[in-house]
Amino acid sequence: TPLQRFEQGLHPWVSFFIMPVFALANAGVSIGSGLTTSLTHPVSIGIILGLFVGKQIGIFGFSYLAVILKIASEPEGVSWTKIYAASMLAGIGFTMSLFIANLAFNSVELLNISKVGILAASLISGIAGFLILKSALNKK
Repeated sequence: TPLQRFEQGLHPWVSFFIMPVFALANAGVSIGSGLTTSLTHPVSIGIILGLFVGKQIGIFGFSYLAVILKIASEPEGVSWTKIYAASMLAGIGFTMSLFIANLAFNSVELLNISKVGILAASLISGIAGFLILKSALNKK
């Protein structure tokens, strides 16, 4: 139908341009000379480790544990590499992480540092998850 064609035509623009620009604009982070300092701050490192490493441990670890304990069954046609890549992609917790950071930090400086950590973790998670998933899909 015309509406479906219109929606499909807008999808790439919305997914790959409008949403990322909207997300960055709402993050309210000015990227300047203090970027390195912000990235190496303990708050930023904690956020990066929590989103990047914590999501992998939580999602992949408990999925694997559930299959081993026979609480769940392994999905057909889905390898553990793909599940691992999906757990890595879950580190792109951008919107909720920004919301929680706004609630957690009263200091503007710490809030900005946390936003830099969230952006970095989302970027790292997205790129690493994409590369692993692309590698797993190319093996077929």
